Amino acid sequence: MTAPAYTLVIEGETSRFDDVLRRAVSEALDPFGLRLGDEVALEFAPKPAAVVPGDAKVILFFGGPTAQALASSIVSPTDLLIPVVSDLSVCSSELPPEVSSFNALPYSAGSEKQAEVLAAAVLETLGLMPTKRRIFLSYRRAEAREAALQLHDSLRARQFNVFLDTHEIRFGSRFQDALWHQLSDCDVLLMLDTEGYFASRWTEEEFGRAGNMRLGILRVGFPGVAPAPATTLTTTVVLTEADLCTNGRLSDHAIDRIGDSLERFRARSVAARLDNMLGTLRLAVEKRGGTAGNPGPLKRVSISLPRLAGRGNAELIVYPAVGVPTSDIVERIAKHANSDCALLYDGQSLLQTWIDHLEWFAGGIERFRWIRADDPGPMLEALER
Repeated sequence: MTAPAYTLVIEGETSRFDDVLRRAVSEALDPFGLRLGDEVALEFAPKPAAVVPGDAKVILFFGGPTAQALASSIVSPTDLLIPVVSDLSVCSSELPPEVSSFNALPYSAGSEKQAEVLAAAVLETLGLMPTKRRIFLSYRRAEAREAALQLHDSLRARQFNVFLDTHEIRFGSRFQDALWHQLSDCDVLLMLDTEGYFASRWTEEEFGRAGNMRLGILRVGFPGVAPAPATTLTTTVVLTEADLCTNGRLSDHAIDRIGDSLERFRARSVAARLDNMLGTLRLAVEKRGGTAGNPGPLKRVSISLPRLAGRGNAELIVYPAVGVPTSDIVERIAKHANSDCALLYDGQSLLQTWIDHLEWFAGGIERFRWIRADDPGPMLEALER
């Protein structure tokens, strides 16, 4: 049995944590190489417990008639608690006052769709997945504009942050640079594969750039469109003629299938991207005669590099982050770390102005460094000095 790196606490009406929800959480953890009850400890408690800031822990508090009357022992409210109610309209009757101030999620026994959403929220709260839930919608306007606009609205209703080039890039921006910056901040490229998708320079470049970033690609295959050789490694949602409406929109059933597939696929995409970043760092460290440990809480790794002239080893705790680094991520790492630390990020498609900002920002934070996953050499050289 592995020492737990994370903890999931079940409180309130604990019987509502059923087999369907347990399975959804286990399946969401699997791409990260984590098992519920092993690397992720599972604890049951009758009432809310105090949370220590920086703990890799999330509490699911299940509301209900008996849970509403429970006395709370929460000392300081944190963002590590997720109330769960049977329906969002009954929060005040199912939750005690100390818990009802937190934004709740609905879960009805046996609902696989709600279980997947709740499982994703657990991983986001543990810091395994970005909380922004960013999706890049790649499509050819002449062939899929109506379907893209429809997906944009429906996925936003599922609390996805959907990037659509016609909506997101401001006038006066360098279009292509801004496009790649936005793509680097997304968890998944959602590809609407119509007949002319690869005949367009823009969509072909979006697909290629996403592959270079190791970004997960979820392909929506339109009827009659044979998968191109380049899409061999993508995950596909296949549409039929019945899924297409005469006005270019998709059926409600097709929209639901795409949304459900995206919810499941996102965890695999983020996990693969993190593994690639950490693998690149490990190779660079070992090439210099150093060592990198196994990932711990928040996917952090400890690296040790021999200093020049035999002056001992340089030690650093490295935290990987998918997407564009922000001050919120830095704050979370600073609270969690108790030694010299660094944030590992992929800078290959970021705007140069943002990279310049990161370098300026790093200069004002004690014992904190930035490491580019696509070019870790310069920072490793600095550690060796």
